Amino acid sequence: MNPSYRKYLYAALVVFCTVFTAFIFYNGGKKSNLPELKPRQGVLANAPEWATTQANVKKLRQELETKPEDARTLLMLAKEYMQEGRVTGDYSYYNKAALDIINMVLLKDPRNFEAICLKSMVFLSQHRFAEGKEVAMEAMKTNPYNSFVYGLLCDANVELGSYDDAVKMADKMVTIRPDIRSYSRVSYIREIFGDIPGSIEAIKMAVSAGYPGQEDTEWARMVLGHLYEDTNSLDKATEQYQTALRERPDYPFALAGMGRIAMYKKDYPGAIEYFEKARKIMTDVSFLEQLTVLYRLNNQTKEADEYARVTLNALLADNITAQKNQDQGHYSDMELANLYLQQNEPAKALPHAQTEHQRRPQNIDASETLAWTLYRNGQTKEALEYVTTILRTNSQHPERLVKMGVIMAANGQTKEGTDLINKGLSLKPYMEESLVKIAQPFTGR
Repeated sequence: MNPSYRKYLYAALVVFCTVFTAFIFYNGGKKSNLPELKPRQGVLANAPEWATTQANVKKLRQELETKPEDARTLLMLAKEYMQEGRVTGDYSYYNKAALDIINMVLLKDPRNFEAICLKSMVFLSQHRFAEGKEVAMEAMKTNPYNSFVYGLLCDANVELGSYDDAVKMADKMVTIRPDIRSYSRVSYIREIFGDIPGSIEAIKMAVSAGYPGQEDTEWARMVLGHLYEDTNSLDKATEQYQTALRERPDYPFALAGMGRIAMYKKDYPGAIEYFEKARKIMTDVSFLEQLTVLYRLNNQTKEADEYARVTLNALLADNITAQKNQDQGHYSDMELANLYLQQNEPAKALPHAQTEHQRRPQNIDASETLAWTLYRNGQTKEALEYVTTILRTNSQHPERLVKMGVIMAANGQTKEGTDLINKGLSLKPYMEESLVKIAQPFTGR
């Protein structure tokens, strides 16, 4: 077939599919095929905001029955679904639902600023970081005076490893609108650059700017708790998690925080209880991963193996779905690499670590995962090639310091490596035992 003719047929097919999708979605103002709000299960069904969410969604859907093409109403519904995904952890369903609605708006109005921003936000949630940045740049051209778009660009640049650009975007965001969202990003940027006191100061401002009990406020409080965990301040971390549980009872990430505190104190049954409760409230792979570790530490091999299997299957399914249809699922190669390392299967981890690194070679997390995977595969010299990139921001993340120290010491840079290891262990002396055992031969302790 003539190449130009093939291109013409493809273009015609795209136009047909777009028009057909719009027809199905709007159906001439008749019955709507908008995605449904899924029922909540368990503790989440009793959460105080659930009744409000249901009422909001019902009202918006009723309005769309009479005005199915109203962009404002459609985007309000998309935002409700995006927030529901955040609360329930059902990102695959709600990201796809929101994206379908957003695309309907953009079909009618390609320059709709809010729709473009929300599309970027969904892409970032799906780990489509380069696409998310591209869409956010488009939004910025439409409205360069909105703080939210700079938040999106900050997030995208962080994930892609363009940290200097991320700083500029965070500065613009907080200048335009100093609030919980901008303070949170300032905190994260400061953490990346190793300014932990400054990071703590900014996230405290974020918590103060939020409304107690709201999900975004308590999430910011979780960040503060994590920063205390990474600076040998367990009492302060515990205080943040307990406060969150008072303000937002059964908040799963606060339960997980309490679980980590119990794990650090070697109270493995107590830690398991916290994480099991969090898991039953919200589907989050990190809870499953932690339970795998905890059951193994508690000598419950059967339970550990089962959680490892469930977690692996979930991550693989999400990855395969994203490869087939980017609008569903999200790329999970870094999570897969880390899980395989946790299961002591470094050979299986390597292709996932390499794939993630190819997507964002300047990101320090992706680079760290690849370097550590190479080291665990016995490729010590190759691992060293990434250390400079990983340490270039002066990050003080304890586990990162230990891993990079091990790689350096194993390559003959004994003093520099040992100094990094000891610094990491002093920041977090209750670090995961498996990593401490790997580092121990290089510490002289």
